[in-house]
Amino acid sequence: MQVNVNYKNTLTFLIGLAFFYLGYLLWRVEDPFPEIDVQLKDIISYAVLAVEMGGHAVAVVHNDSRNSLNIQEKGETDEGKAELLTQADLISNHLILNILQRFPAIRVISEEKSGQISEAEAERYRTDRYSLWSSVREVVDQMPSKRMPLSRLAFWVDPLDATQEFTEGLLEYVTVMTCVTLDGKPIFGAIYRPFQNETVFGLVGWGAVKADGQVIKYDTSPANKKIVVSRSHAGKVEELAKIAFPGEYVVEPTGGSGYKSLRLANHSAELYMHTTKIKKWDTCAGDAIIRSLGGSMLDLDGRPIDYSPDLDVVNKRGLIAAISNPYSYYVKVKDHLKSIGL
Repeated sequence: MQVNVNYKNTLTFLIGLAFFYLGYLLWRVEDPFPEIDVQLKDIISYAVLAVEMGGHAVAVVHNDSRNSLNIQEKGETDEGKAELLTQADLISNHLILNILQRFPAIRVISEEKSGQISEAEAERYRTDRYSLWSSVREVVDQMPSKRMPLSRLAFWVDPLDATQEFTEGLLEYVTVMTCVTLDGKPIFGAIYRPFQNETVFGLVGWGAVKADGQVIKYDTSPANKKIVVSRSHAGKVEELAKIAFPGEYVVEPTGGSGYKSLRLANHSAELYMHTTKIKKWDTCAGDAIIRSLGGSMLDLDGRPIDYSPDLDVVNKRGLIAAISNPYSYYVKVKDHLKSIGL
């Protein structure tokens, strides 16, 4: 009896068996794919480019007389005030996310959802900022770099901070922010003020700098005796500040968390306090810059804010931030929290 072997079918069967066995092996291991590393400088460069691109669009939307801001309400704050959303928020968000997609393995947590603006709508606001980015890259190249695992990194994005003030024409408060975290800790922050054309970024363990290369030095002299607080989400912060620091400080209501963090960085205020809920994309970049200058941003339980992407995006315990001796300020505040119902 002669057996005729069909070599084609046999080969197909063996290949299929090999793939089945490979799949079985991959299923058996806990992490079937190797960890991918990336240079921190590359992440930083794109984070800065993203805020510049988004901020440019914010300014163009505002200055273009053909545009309406298309103001919408997307909810209410704890104080019952409307949370606003504009066309500038959406376009900035689209452009920023488009840039950060160069690192698809990194989680991106943004204030706005993707897909709310089409590519065609966003295209006219995209600008060639290569020369600016090249100069920023020269500054970034001065920073130390190392390879970091993508799976431990995350981006936090606020495409337009101080939207309320933006709609009121209080443009000095408006910022665009990106932040890089490692295992939930902010390690790099970039804040761009589109109507002042000012970019500040800081790397924890290295320091902070402006986009033109000007180093922001840690100033040990007494800061301007001011506490910056929210003008639109004040809560009981002014009451707390006056009780904890009677007669010591002027309490100044301002717009935008990013702006308040920069006030600490440029030494025109000593403390930043907030007593109501606040979203983590509002604080992450400022937190990183404050840390890069040797300071801290703490919640009102005295703990650093955790930016792990799987946790709640809302910090429900307010904050107190300072460049110099932040824990000593917290100690003065904590004993008065219960007296004002916090």
